[in-house]
Amino acid sequence: MGVGGGYYPDTKITDKEGDYLKVFADGGILTHPVAENYQFYFHTIIDVPGVVAANNFMSVFNPSGSGKTMAFFSVTVNSYATGVSSTATSLVVDRITAASGGTQVTASNINRLLTSWSNPVTELRTGNPAATKTGPTLFSWPPPLASGAGGEATAYSTPPPGQGFICVPGQGIVFSTAAGNTNQVWSINVNWAEF
Repeated sequence: MGVGGGYYPDTKITDKEGDYLKVFADGGILTHPVAENYQFYFHTIIDVPGVVAANNFMSVFNPSGSGKTMAFFSVTVNSYATGVSSTATSLVVDRITAASGGTQVTASNINRLLTSWSNPVTELRTGNPAATKTGPTLFSWPPPLASGAGGEATAYSTPPPGQGFICVPGQGIVFSTAAGNTNQVWSINVNWAEF
């Protein structure tokens, strides 16, 4: 892997219970699932109404030439209905190879777990950015279906234990619905690391 903490996946020490140590390219040993040189970031959009047409709520993109790798660690999705909500279309997340338009969140306004960490290289966009999807859908979350105000759906997901879901430069993800209605309200929180 590239500079910045990648490890050789075929270089590890495993005990008979399956626990292991990973050996970094620089000779360091990883003894826990999160490498020391990871910097963690997160962003949340809150109470965003759905739209009748297709809509991209948020894209998280590692730009080409960034020199960084992104590892996603968790996503939390909450939704509720403010009125009649009968559009049975899930919120989905897909891989992307490009993102543009919408409203780009300035890097200094992206949250980090340690406030002294540098700005992320990630390009984060909201407000229906354009995104070039690739491959099959990765995951989905159900919409709130209700005959009046109050229906809700909440879900939390994490990738398999370890390094996390990876996006190299030129890759990212987008959260979208193929259809919806303005009575469906969504909140999305995404947590990732850069290294």
